[in-house]
Amino acid sequence: MHPLTHLGNMPIADFLRDYWQQKPVCIRNAFTDWQSIIAADELAGLSLEETVESRLIENDGVISNWRLQHGPMTDEVFAKQRPYPWTLLVQGVDNFVPEAFDFISGFRFIPGWRLDDLMVSYATKGAGVGAHYDRYDVFLIQGEGQRRWQTGQLCNSDSSLTDHKELCLLQDFQLDQTFDLEPGDLLYLPPLVAHKGVALTDNCMTYSVGFRAPSHSDVIGGIADYLGQELSADKRLKNSLQAQPAGEISAADVANLREIIAQQLTDENLVQWFGCMTTEPKNPDLDWSEEAMDEAELASIIKDAYGVLRVAEGVRLAYTWQGDGGLTLFAQGDAIACPPEATDLAMALANDLIIDVENLGIVVKNEASQALLLVLHNQGWLYFDDE
Repeated sequence: MHPLTHLGNMPIADFLRDYWQQKPVCIRNAFTDWQSIIAADELAGLSLEETVESRLIENDGVISNWRLQHGPMTDEVFAKQRPYPWTLLVQGVDNFVPEAFDFISGFRFIPGWRLDDLMVSYATKGAGVGAHYDRYDVFLIQGEGQRRWQTGQLCNSDSSLTDHKELCLLQDFQLDQTFDLEPGDLLYLPPLVAHKGVALTDNCMTYSVGFRAPSHSDVIGGIADYLGQELSADKRLKNSLQAQPAGEISAADVANLREIIAQQLTDENLVQWFGCMTTEPKNPDLDWSEEAMDEAELASIIKDAYGVLRVAEGVRLAYTWQGDGGLTLFAQGDAIACPPEATDLAMALANDLIIDVENLGIVVKNEASQALLLVLHNQGWLYFDDE
């Protein structure tokens, strides 16, 4: 599962240079010979599950009357006859559908730790979620049917919203461009660009590849919480030894605070926190673990040389090098120290997400790599598939 090299006829290098986090772009036939990833009834079935995040928006009359319903949905929701348009949106489809996980893995020409999830929407003719903006990058790929997308002005936290109690919709939308998307077409939107989409046909399905974009507030608060948990309660703030008025906070006091913070903001602390934070699972309640495997079973699988070893759907992996030639593998918010003997396996999993079993002996060639594979498998983060 290698990253895409082109979006349609556009090389990825050109896209990154001219559009990424700069301006919208519509790429026709970004995916030629488009094949559906999930059927509408399967999407509806996912929305019935407790562990799946889903929403249904009913466009009944004027915007103030639109209704939002959160999942899990029920069979009655889909049996309801509506004389107005409606949309079903299901988040994290890549956590449940291998083909969806494979699809969004192609977007890892952006660092993998930025990739968030694949949302899939189903809409009837005329349905939409209203004019809004997001604070993250998104690729909107048309699957089935046709949808009209309109882009508008750049927004920010001061942009006026409607008084709808449940939907964050823009009060003012300033039309800039209009794009009618057919199956396989793609629209890229950078953060803060106003946009709205309306289904031009029934059975309109759109795939939204979203990217994580932690705010500066998230970063500062997150690293502070992480460091606070690591520090001993015995370490206490001391005042300056210089004479000063009783009511003064001196420059020396401030310098002391700055030194305490600087001592903790080491590269090692930063990367440990960042690796764990960026690989935290989208849905922490999911558990794909199978029956635990031992060394003998692993050796038998390698000997048979059949099938593939896959990173489980929705599992996030990243790594950083250590000074001893080993690395730290971050998996689902955990940090796993890997000695030099296990680095080939860790890199292959994090970079490729899939390994042919017939080639597994190349990267699982010692006790350290075997131990790492067994840990990851028995946690449910890897599985063998008879492809």
